[in-house]
Amino acid sequence: MVHGYFLISAAAGLFVDAGVGPVIANYGMENLRFIEPVKPGDTIQVRLTCKRKTVKRQRAAEEKATGVVEWAVEIFNQHQQPVALYSILTLVARQHGDFPA
Repeated sequence: MVHGYFLISAAAGLFVDAGVGPVIANYGMENLRFIEPVKPGDTIQVRLTCKRKTVKRQRAAEEKATGVVEWAVEIFNQHQQPVALYSILTLVARQHGDFPA
């Protein structure tokens, strides 16, 4: 069996781009569930869906305008069966102080 934390790390490698962008940091993970076992040789696919965007209040005028985006993450095996489900939170930079929901 593949360790669950290895699975979510491998999945993150499929959707995280360390290049320049609005994401400042991984802000947390919630509701992690491992649904089916993953074995060596299995392949995985990941689907992300934006669930919610929340504005973070600036504590000082010079502080960068930020928000939190909550993503639903679904990991599937080669048979299109869900093997893990969770939500991740990303801290993102807001442009021009605007963050429409």
